[in-house]
Amino acid sequence: MNRINRRALVVGAQGGVGRAVLTLLERTDAGRRLLGGLDAVVLADRVPARAAAPLRGGVQLPPVTIRSGGDLARLIQEHQITEVVDLSSLDTVECSQVCDGFGVDFLCTSVEEWAGHGPLPTDEAIARLLPPQRPAIERGSYLVGSGANPGLVNALVFEALDAFASRVGVASSADALELYAILITEEDTTIDLDDDGSTDEFAMTWSPWHCLEELFEPAAFVASNGRVRRLGHEPAACEYAARCGDRVIEGLAVPHEEVVTLARRFPSVEIGFIYRLPPSARRALKAHPGRRNPQSWATRKLHPPFTTSLAGNDRVGVLLCSRRYGELWMGFDTTVEAGLTFGTNATQLQVAAGVLAGWSQLGRRKGLHFVEDLDSREFIRTASAVLGPPIVVCDPSARPVSLIERRSRAFAATA
Repeated sequence: MNRINRRALVVGAQGGVGRAVLTLLERTDAGRRLLGGLDAVVLADRVPARAAAPLRGGVQLPPVTIRSGGDLARLIQEHQITEVVDLSSLDTVECSQVCDGFGVDFLCTSVEEWAGHGPLPTDEAIARLLPPQRPAIERGSYLVGSGANPGLVNALVFEALDAFASRVGVASSADALELYAILITEEDTTIDLDDDGSTDEFAMTWSPWHCLEELFEPAAFVASNGRVRRLGHEPAACEYAARCGDRVIEGLAVPHEEVVTLARRFPSVEIGFIYRLPPSARRALKAHPGRRNPQSWATRKLHPPFTTSLAGNDRVGVLLCSRRYGELWMGFDTTVEAGLTFGTNATQLQVAAGVLAGWSQLGRRKGLHFVEDLDSREFIRTASAVLGPPIVVCDPSARPVSLIERRSRAFAATA
C-alpha cells in the first residue's frame, strides 16, 4: 500500500475505553503529542456516535461492524490506514495478519477471538501468539495487551524489580532478589451510589460480559516453571489472600494473559493474578452460585455514560515476593473522581493510560510483542502523567507463602 501520511483507525471508539482514550488524546500532553504525529484519526464503531463524543476533528465513520479480517482490510484500504488501534474485540491473530499484509501497525488491549467463535480459555487464546503457534508476521509493529492488566502491570514488574533491588542493595533480577512469586493484585471498590442492593444484575466497571467469561472459564491458573498450572477449580470458586497496596485483600485467581507472557521472562517464579471484584459484583456472585453461564446474567455498566453516580477506587499493581527480603508492592491507586474528570471511571482510566503509553511506542519494535518487550520506564512515565506516580509499599517481614497457603475459602459459600 502506498502510504501518503500517518492515519490511525480506532476501532471501538464509542466504547468505555474508546471514549476515555480519545479524551486523553485531547487533554493530556502525551495524547497531544500522539495527535501531533497523526494526519488523521478515523473512528469506527458498530453503534452511532453520541453527540458528546470527544476528539474534535476525528473522522467519524457511519456505524460499521467488523466481523472478519476482510472487513478490516476494506477499511484499511478505503481510508489509507497506517495503524490500527483495537479497543473492541477483534480477533487478535487474524487482524494482526491482515495488518501485516499491508505493513500496518496494530495495537490491542487484550487477546480476543471473533464473536461467536469461542471464547477460548485464556491460556489457549494467548498460546496462539506464542511459539510454536505464533504467526510469522514481521512487516509491521504488533503490540498485544497494552491496557492495564495486561499492560500497566507488565511494565510495573520491571519498575518494581528496580525499586526492590535498590532498597535491599542487590542486582535488579529475580535471582538476586530470591523471588519465588510475582502476583498481580487488584481491588476495585467502585460502587453505584444509586444501587438498591439488588443481586439480579452483574454490575462491572469494565465489560461485564468479558468479566463473566473470565470468571466461568474451566479452570483458574497460575504460571510456574514457565508453564501454565491449573488450580483445580473455576476462577469464581475460591479466594486467595495477597497484598494490594497497604492492605491484604482476598480475591479470585482470574486467568489473565499477562500471567502467561510474563512467565516467558520469569520462568523461575510463580505468577498469578488475584482480583477482588467491586462489591456489587461480589454480592451478585455469592447470591447466585448456580449461574455459571454468562448468558444467564443481566448486566450493568458502572461507567459513563451509563452512570456518573459512582464512588470508590481501583487499585492495581504487582507484588514481588522474596524468600529473603519480604514483599514489595508497586501499583496505581486511581479514584473514581479522577476518572470522572475524563468522562470515565477509575478502571477504564487505567486502561486508557496503558493504551496511550503503548501507542506512544508503537512502531519501534517490529513483529508481534507485548508490553514487557517495550521500554518499561518510559511506559510507566507516560501512564503516570495520567494516573499519578506509582505507590510503593514494602513489607520486609513478610514470610514466604505459597499460593495454596493463600487460598482462603470457597468464595460462593461466604456471606
